[in-house]
Amino acid sequence: MMKVKRSRKRKLKDLLEQKKKKNLDTPSLYKEDLGCEGVKNFSDIVKPKSIPQFKITKQEKLRREERLARFSVETPVQTDDEDNDDMPAGLSTSLSSSRSSFKNAAGYGSGKPPSQKVVGTCKSLEKSYFRLTTYPKAERIRPLHVLQKSLEHIKTKYIANEDFEWANDQLKAVRQDLTVQGIRSCFCLEVYETHARILLENGDLDEFNQCQSMIRSLTEVSYGKEKNVDCFDYHENSCVEDAEMLRQSEEHRDEFRAYQLIYSMVQSSWTDLNMSLTGSGLDGHSCQHALVVVKSVIQSDYHTFFKLYESAPNLSAYLMDFLVKRVRSDAYERIVSSYRPTMGVEYFREALSFENLEETRSFLKKNKAVFVEDTESEFWIDCKASTDALRNLLKT
Repeated sequence: MMKVKRSRKRKLKDLLEQKKKKNLDTPSLYKEDLGCEGVKNFSDIVKPKSIPQFKITKQEKLRREERLARFSVETPVQTDDEDNDDMPAGLSTSLSSSRSSFKNAAGYGSGKPPSQKVVGTCKSLEKSYFRLTTYPKAERIRPLHVLQKSLEHIKTKYIANEDFEWANDQLKAVRQDLTVQGIRSCFCLEVYETHARILLENGDLDEFNQCQSMIRSLTEVSYGKEKNVDCFDYHENSCVEDAEMLRQSEEHRDEFRAYQLIYSMVQSSWTDLNMSLTGSGLDGHSCQHALVVVKSVIQSDYHTFFKLYESAPNLSAYLMDFLVKRVRSDAYERIVSSYRPTMGVEYFREALSFENLEETRSFLKKNKAVFVEDTESEFWIDCKASTDALRNLLKT
């Protein structure tokens, strides 16, 4: 018995020694339990190699100095002679400099027009939008009179073909040319208004919000201030450079103020909604309609909402499309919770403004409505069972 025990002990010792050897051969990063010993073993095995010293030659030193010079704010960018001839002095600052330094160098952001601006020489009516990676060249930018013709061309072609992708691309290029040349005129306002309407028709809310924000910055849509420049004539050739703000016509002012109110409701942005409600300019027909829309959504008054949806002025209905799903879901919950014992499918179709019964049934099935069929084979909803099913759906 003693010999057997000793042999077992020897085997255990041999196994332990083998494991220790394996641990020494295996880096500590691959061990399950690191600990102090593993770290020590790993540091003993993997020793950092000495980094060879790199000798800086004169050529390498010159290269580094030139590279540093590119990123200095005061040093102008080294370009070809052709580029420097067309580039204004304010635009010759380094590309790596901050926007604030560029604005100060060119005169932007100080409330005064810059000493030199880019004036385009391109005469093509159509031009694709490309994001600028270098400072713009005059031969690639269209001047104001060409941009005016281009806008009319885009409108005519869009009405004829209804090609949204093309029109969106062209209008973004027009906006870019206006921005690059620092044009702040009534024509600039018309471009953003036109683009905003086309974007609304096609449901592109992100781009629409960009146009809306730009219109607000041009006209101060808070309407807490008034300005001297009237933009009732959208085809004037002179651009107003020294105007801090432009002023829309009453009709367009009312239209876009209404869009702003409904858009704030779509985004559930109460801060923007409160800002939109401040100031004057809410007496117009479109604004009054938008205010009632906002009120009906907040109060879950689905009857009033769908009446307003049918009589929406301008393009407000396109924005209200984004509220329809929210209003219908809330209305369905209220109906099945309030009525007993049953409610007809036809009532849901009329109350929630569906086009036909098939669309109505599809909506009810998505909300787990419990159908009941009577002797006349007309579909009804069991309101109590549907309420329980909806609660379970909302919990999941």
